[in-house]
Amino acid sequence: MPENLAENLAAHGSRCPIPATHDRLSELHHWWHEIARWYHEPDPFRYRLGAFIQAGRSVTFMLQNEKSVFKDFAWYEQWAATAKNDPVLRWLNDARVTFVHQDALAPHSWLKMRCLKNPDDPFGEDDGPVLIEASPFVCTHIYMQMGPHGNHAHEYTRHWSMDGLSGREILEVCADVYDRLDALVHTAHEHAGTSMLVHRNDGSIRSLPCMENVEEFRVVRTELRDGKEIWINEPPGLHSH
Repeated sequence: MPENLAENLAAHGSRCPIPATHDRLSELHHWWHEIARWYHEPDPFRYRLGAFIQAGRSVTFMLQNEKSVFKDFAWYEQWAATAKNDPVLRWLNDARVTFVHQDALAPHSWLKMRCLKNPDDPFGEDDGPVLIEASPFVCTHIYMQMGPHGNHAHEYTRHWSMDGLSGREILEVCADVYDRLDALVHTAHEHAGTSMLVHRNDGSIRSLPCMENVEEFRVVRTELRDGKEIWINEPPGLHSH
């Protein structure tokens, strides 16, 4: 059994030379899942996005604090210079300076609702072209409770984006952030003469398999049970806050 953080984070049989940096990367993974989990609850989503941004930016701070383990830190300076031209990492740095306010999300985010299995829809039960646009700053549960109630269920699709992302969906961007910083931490381990565990699926662009499909978090489908609209496969505890 690992006896400390350095051993817990390392590949089998080794000891992590930069445990604080590695631990912060693990925290970033945690906050990505929190963003995904609360994607349809606007305020908890914003709070967790802010935590992700803070954790992401501090990965490099931790690495600089642990630079004494490296014989030469010039490789990091080269990485930092390149990072300034990376739009994803540039967004991460710029976004950190302010709290994630609603007005930073408002111009770029949306919510669309589509009817499912509507017997009154002349275009078909699931393929009706009519989309109802609504405010993304109201949680999906409220729309489910408010209606329109009737004889069919709905599909709710959200798209969160914010200043500096040119309309890109934010959960995907955050996965990009994780990939960039995961690659940095892998490189740091190599320069320290050790290695990290690799979780990437063969052929995947993502460092972690859990970040490959953001669509499953963005789209909510409901069904009718006893006249009530129910979120299919809703994560437990969402509306207890």
